[in-house]
Amino acid sequence: MTWVRSASDKSITVRCTRERLRALVNDVTGCGRLMPGVESLERVAEAADGTDTRGVYHYRLATVSNGAVTFTPEYEARFDTSDPDAITWEPHGEHNFRSWGTFHIEDGAAEGEQRLRIETRTEASVDVAPVVVVLIEPFAQKETDEVTEGFLEAVREAVEQERAGVS
Repeated sequence: MTWVRSASDKSITVRCTRERLRALVNDVTGCGRLMPGVESLERVAEAADGTDTRGVYHYRLATVSNGAVTFTPEYEARFDTSDPDAITWEPHGEHNFRSWGTFHIEDGAAEGEQRLRIETRTEASVDVAPVVVVLIEPFAQKETDEVTEGFLEAVREAVEQERAGVS
């Protein structure tokens, strides 16, 4: 198994109150299900080995394939929501996928606007020879950017539709 790495840093302007955006992003399962490709997401209730699972969530993502590699990411991440403007996550346990990142909530350019930025890096354990990683990483980077951009757009749509009274 070889680790394929990618990273993304994308942002979007959202028209809503800071409190509403914070509430959505702090709802780890509700917000997380807006991410493209999430098939299941749930809070880990307790670990069989007795380790602390506060803030830990289990993800299963849709299978991705580029013709050479087919991969179904499954992983756990621990979230820290103690800073309402910088919600962070990091890998928890050993899985075939790892994700680190931060949601940054910043002032927008105009009143009633917020800037939501997602900074993330990922590693996927795939069954390929290390020599082909240089061929696979551009695909992984493209996927990471597309998922991040789609996630940001889905968050914006969710908070702006709620603001407009659309359910």
